Amino acid sequence: MSEPSKSRTTKLSPLDPLHRERGAKFASFAGFELPMSFDGTISEHLATRSQAGLFDVSHMGIVDLLPKSGCPLSTVIECLESITPASIGDLGVGGLRYALLTNDQGGIVDDLIVSRYQDRLRLVLNASRVEPDIRVLEAAVGSHAQVNHREDLAQVALQGPKAVDVLSALVPMVADLTFMNFGEFSIDGIDCSVSRSGYTGEDGFELVAPSIDIVQLAEKLLGDNTVAPCGLGARDSLRLEAGLCLYGHEIDETITPIEARLAWTIPRRRREHPTFAGAEFIMAQLSNGVQRTRVGISSLTRRPIRDGAILRTEQGLEIGAVTSGGFGPSCDAPVAMGYAERSFSQPETSLVAEVRGKEVPCRIHSLPFIPHNYIRN
Repeated sequence: MSEPSKSRTTKLSPLDPLHRERGAKFASFAGFELPMSFDGTISEHLATRSQAGLFDVSHMGIVDLLPKSGCPLSTVIECLESITPASIGDLGVGGLRYALLTNDQGGIVDDLIVSRYQDRLRLVLNASRVEPDIRVLEAAVGSHAQVNHREDLAQVALQGPKAVDVLSALVPMVADLTFMNFGEFSIDGIDCSVSRSGYTGEDGFELVAPSIDIVQLAEKLLGDNTVAPCGLGARDSLRLEAGLCLYGHEIDETITPIEARLAWTIPRRRREHPTFAGAEFIMAQLSNGVQRTRVGISSLTRRPIRDGAILRTEQGLEIGAVTSGGFGPSCDAPVAMGYAERSFSQPETSLVAEVRGKEVPCRIHSLPFIPHNYIRN
């Protein structure tokens, strides 16, 4: 997930007419005009936690890596693994994997989802990183694969504990999918790629379909009265409670996977044969540790601690900063994430955050704030 764009709005989602019909409040996000909320961020957040919410994620970049004539997919995978520490070679057909693109200094170029099809790989990229990602991909795999930006496709996310009931009423077989797996289905006559995945911490599905059909698909899903239309505000508060990173906040090209507490994305095979970009820096941090690390932060008052707030010890020593913060509706309290020096990163460590010139008492909190509810194998 990527940070809101600071540039003017230039694009509209294929779902824009439906959003306006439903009275959405809009905001600029990564060059798109997208709904911030419909009935309110808190109600949409809680509806997703208790029932189901439908999110427009059509701004995300969908890129297919299709091997050129005579080139096996295994060669394309090998090239892709030169720019990610994730293991793609052992990803089976129908599987998804969360991965990081890294630069030569070990910084995170982007976080993304890789899906393996019989004949190609599909990547879902952060909207604000599509152009730089495609440049990196072209350099790494362009000699062996076509790098196709699929602007003819759109995506929605159906999230929440009732999502499986809603979707299986239309296509019973989707209930057999487990977390980070996908299948091809027809829904209301629309060909869709459906994965059991999402960025809310809840069980749910992400559906990719032709842009020309996405309004019909969304209307079909919203026809179930347990499904609430949801905006970016709820998506952000849900991922924050779930302790999930936001590109441009918790992760960027100056932050490594180890500092971001994403070492779990680097499996044993890649550690034993570290041929990925930035391996020298990343492996050194795995061996020696890091000076700073990502942490959860809970305010001890009702005042939210926003990104940019400086973290200090109770004695006044500056030891870090907040990268994301706001009110957590499921926690009924302010929640935040940020970076702190390793020696001050243990849960329950008491700190002070500077918020608009005022000191707000807080403490380090274990992540996630709300347990994940994924349906795994």
